[in-house]
Amino acid sequence: MKKPGRNEPCPCGSGKKIKKCCLQAPEPSTGSTFIYTNLDELSNQVPELIRQEKYNEAKEVCQKLLKQYPEQIDGLHRSAELFEAMGDYEKAATYYEQTAKFAEQADGFEKKSVEYFRDKAEQLADTGKE
Repeated sequence: MKKPGRNEPCPCGSGKKIKKCCLQAPEPSTGSTFIYTNLDELSNQVPELIRQEKYNEAKEVCQKLLKQYPEQIDGLHRSAELFEAMGDYEKAATYYEQTAKFAEQADGFEKKSVEYFRDKAEQLADTGKE
């Protein structure tokens, strides 16, 4: 079984990336430090805002992610999560499909992640039709 990638959603369901949640990394070597970036900070705000049902604020953060970090998956993935939480399954499905395409073309994402995003897109597209 292959180890999940650091940028994949954490299986614990927190909404965070594995690298920011349950990753059991070995102790860093002497002199190395983890750098918490603005991208990480913005991305990790979205699940908390969703939990608090602050959808407008979460949407603003998603828009910042999409604008400031178009080369990263975070804006697409967080937008998908947001629209799913808001019950807009059609938009959520569209964002999950875009997230799957991004992961498929980018380095660092396993086939399992792409399949997860595609499955979510299909599931939500079907839910939106009901």
